[in-house]
Amino acid sequence: MRFDELTFEEKRKFRYELQDYMLDFYKYRDFAGKRVLEIGCGAGIDSNEFASNGAIMTSVDFTEIAVKLTRDLIRKYSGQTARCSATILPFKNSAFDLVYSYGVVHHIPRIDSVLSEISRVLKSEGTFMGMVYNKDSLLYAYLMYHYGIKEGLIKKMSEEHLISHFSERREGCPHTKAYTIDEFSSLLTQYGFVDLDVRIFYNAFDLPGYKRKVKFQFDDKELNMGWHIAFRAEKT
Repeated sequence: MRFDELTFEEKRKFRYELQDYMLDFYKYRDFAGKRVLEIGCGAGIDSNEFASNGAIMTSVDFTEIAVKLTRDLIRKYSGQTARCSATILPFKNSAFDLVYSYGVVHHIPRIDSVLSEISRVLKSEGTFMGMVYNKDSLLYAYLMYHYGIKEGLIKKMSEEHLISHFSERREGCPHTKAYTIDEFSSLLTQYGFVDLDVRIFYNAFDLPGYKRKVKFQFDDKELNMGWHIAFRAEKT
């Protein structure tokens, strides 16, 4: 059965079991009564999670199908949707208490423009949270070894092009940039974000059945090599 053939409850269960850290880390229930913007709403599952817990929800995406799927989910909560680019958000300054973007900004070549827009539409002391891919991960190393070295594609493609092409379940993504924790933390700081909470988590696709067991020790320091960098930060 394809994902689009599942019921909403089946899709929700699949998402939050696959990324089993999301409900605890993002705490969607804590934003009741807050104005929330999701950038890159996709199937609308996270927007619905915010809205069903009382958030005043606005959801945007670059694709019409994502906007429609999300609109159908959150309309009963009076949620709003719009199709737009993350680099040009059609909202006033300081319009939102929270901006949320999960697995999206690392696919946008002009991330500086995205972070600038997020900072603009976010209130002072507002929250920005989401997820980007981790360069210091097992999956990144596997992609580089399997496709880059073993299949010899590193001779034909740049490292960033190779990772872009194979980063998703469907090959051919036009742009993906993975970050180290330090790199992404530095970006957040440049755009006025403070009180950073930046953590690495395994996705179930990394190592099925082993994601809670795999640890690496180097000079008595534990190294977490999960694929997801989850983050929360506050705007000054």
